[in-house]
Amino acid sequence: MDFSATPSQVSLVTASALLAAMIGLFALLRRGQFLTTIIFSAAFLVMAALQAGTIGILRADSSEHARTWAMYIAGCSALASWLWLTLSVVLSRPDPWVQIRNAGAYLALALAGCVAMFYATATPFVVREVQGIGSDAVIVLGPMGKIYLMYLVLVMVAVVMNLERMLRTAPATAQRRLRPMFVAFLIGILADLLVVSAGLLYGGLRIEWLVASAAPMFIAGTVTALALARRRLSDMSVPVARPVIYYSSVSLTLAGGFLLTMAVLSKLLPVLTPEWKRSVSLTFYLLVGGGGVMLMLSPRANRSIKRFIDRNFYANRYDYRREWERVSGAITPTARLEDLCRQIETLVCSVFDSERVALYLLDSRRSVAEEPRMRRVHGPPGLPESVARSNPLVVQLDRVRVPVQLHDLSQDLDLLPAVVENRELVQALNAAVCSPLCVGDLMVGLLWLSEKRTDDDYTYEDVEFLGAMSRQIAAALWFARQAEQLAETRQLESLNRLSTFVLHDIKNHVSGLSLVVENARKHLANPEFQRDALAVVERTVANLRELMNQVAAVSRAPEMKPESVAVRSLVDEAIQASGLQPGESDGVRLSVTCRGLDPVQVDPRLVLRLLTNLLTNARESLGPNGHIELAVEIEGDEAQRPRRLVVEVRDNGRGMSEEFLRTGLFRPFATTKAGGLGIGLMQCRSIVEAHGGAIAVDSREGVGTRFTVSLPVVAVPAESAEAGAR
Repeated sequence: MDFSATPSQVSLVTASALLAAMIGLFALLRRGQFLTTIIFSAAFLVMAALQAGTIGILRADSSEHARTWAMYIAGCSALASWLWLTLSVVLSRPDPWVQIRNAGAYLALALAGCVAMFYATATPFVVREVQGIGSDAVIVLGPMGKIYLMYLVLVMVAVVMNLERMLRTAPATAQRRLRPMFVAFLIGILADLLVVSAGLLYGGLRIEWLVASAAPMFIAGTVTALALARRRLSDMSVPVARPVIYYSSVSLTLAGGFLLTMAVLSKLLPVLTPEWKRSVSLTFYLLVGGGGVMLMLSPRANRSIKRFIDRNFYANRYDYRREWERVSGAITPTARLEDLCRQIETLVCSVFDSERVALYLLDSRRSVAEEPRMRRVHGPPGLPESVARSNPLVVQLDRVRVPVQLHDLSQDLDLLPAVVENRELVQALNAAVCSPLCVGDLMVGLLWLSEKRTDDDYTYEDVEFLGAMSRQIAAALWFARQAEQLAETRQLESLNRLSTFVLHDIKNHVSGLSLVVENARKHLANPEFQRDALAVVERTVANLRELMNQVAAVSRAPEMKPESVAVRSLVDEAIQASGLQPGESDGVRLSVTCRGLDPVQVDPRLVLRLLTNLLTNARESLGPNGHIELAVEIEGDEAQRPRRLVVEVRDNGRGMSEEFLRTGLFRPFATTKAGGLGIGLMQCRSIVEAHGGAIAVDSREGVGTRFTVSLPVVAVPAESAEAGAR
């Protein structure tokens, strides 16, 4: 009998069938999860049966006999479609029954379609006839034939989607175990998809296509057998590594576009001339092939396509509202730079599961002639201390203003120097991603992330979220850096002002002592001179101690030493110390009003300084014909409410602005006087607060100022005050 099938064709299909059967039987012998093992074995045994049907058609001696085998193949395909769909749901899952329940709806729908198609294959509605015999035979489809093929295509796309989701959600260590088997399954599915697509396009299936598909099926079976020999199915269990739910798939998108194109061509090709058919087909294959070559050869195009797919075809991995609250709560803008860097490392490592982090900030203290550099402010030891601003990677980041994955750069010849230039840092940190830190239009630093602890790759969504975080991180770091520099500047300015204040008083004291030293050479033996010199030294020592106390009071609260004292005596002493006299003197008129000034218990030293500072400030703010009003009284009745010493100092001087009252009053070294030091009012507030009192101010520019001080006091009998004074 003359068969058109060659021995090599029969041998190829036979080898593919035997290999599939061996895999199915071998899987049963390997211990594993019961449900997964049964479905896996059944799927491969059905594939072996399908290949056996192809052998039957190759060896059929009549068209009717070949049609019987064709219906058998169609029935096996319907059964295999459901088994492979179920296998893609449970494969490598730790609890397959849970996966079955979760996917129960569409598995039940697929099973109903499988049963319907299985029974339909026994009718002429699916397989109408087989024309020819052997490898030249053509299976002619009936009215439901294309619907049947469309059902197979949809199931195959769903299988690829499930396998893709399983591989994407698996940790990197599990991906290495699963990838060979996944690639094998993908090869087999794509081979069948091409055959089915050609059947849709031409309205029938050529047996030579089924024979040709046996070669990739044999390769896929070999890879699967090797993977199964190394590990059991139970060893490939994959827990979900992260909460990712994909609502679409790259596979679905590509398959949808492919099927749409095939559907259009299936309607278009029959009405075209043979020349146009060849031209259209050639154009289609060139476009598809050229696109594939471009994706393989152009890393930049590959990255762009991947980024577009990840951004538009996958659900978000992050709950951005929750994550942004987490970012905002983890970073304290007022923290010191070192503390802020530690906060950033903790945050970044927890969000992206990175092992280590390094931070570099622009050095703003360089000299003009020095090249701009970014200094390391945080990171493990062994990293370079600085990165030049002209570094190729820094230039690239300044241009794109988005994080880059170093793995992608190493695949792009144009950007390879950026990786080579930073090889020492990349190797020391095991860096995977570098993100620019930008504040407005200025790039102020770099954020380096190491590989993940789980060996997972950074996704494009990771990189985009890191880019958004980097702007927040950059603002916090730059604010902390500027705050530190501003604090240092203010400290230097404060030190300069305080030293000026201290040196001025010391100069006066040194002048007096110098005069004593000069006269001592002539009058040292004079007893009267000795008494005067000793008095000068004692007075100078007392003044220097008082100066030390004043300087110390700038940085700490005054120490309280309450004593019984007559208020009137404090008022008189303060007037004299401030260079004033009651009435009119030197163009300044002082009005003093005192009411009910019983002796009280306060710290006389501090209250004297308080009154002196207020009167001195009032005197120094006056112009010609100035007027100062001093009112002192004790308010309240001990029986009804606590008594308070109320002091009011009013002047008609130049006054103060609302802005200064709001932001500068009582601040150290803030003053409106040309030669002022801004220490007196700060001391006044400290003294008032130490007594538990309150100080208020009312001032208008060009009108004058009024200070009101209220101190809680305890009344002391007059005789007790006099005794204390003696």
